Amino acid sequence: MYGQDGKIRWKTGEEPAFVRGGSVLADGLLLTTDGNTMLYLVEPDPSGFKPLASAALLEPGQNWAPLALADGKLLIRDQKQMKCLVVAQ
Repeated sequence: MYGQDGKIRWKTGEEPAFVRGGSVLADGLLLTTDGNTMLYLVEPDPSGFKPLASAALLEPGQNWAPLALADGKLLIRDQKQMKCLVVAQ
């Protein structure tokens, strides 16, 4: 995670490896994918990686598509399917 000055504040290391994948910031929380199978809900914090929840939603592969969030619904896709998740009411 980068600070406002552009300097790296923390890294996740090898697990989870956020080398590819989409991210979106909503209501102060980060929804992000690892570019493979997982979606994470993360509390952005310069002191370290703070995952709140995670779920395996995608088929294994090169899942680098951007996420889309509108009206409390998150669109996420892999190479074969697209899913819509309700993330807020």
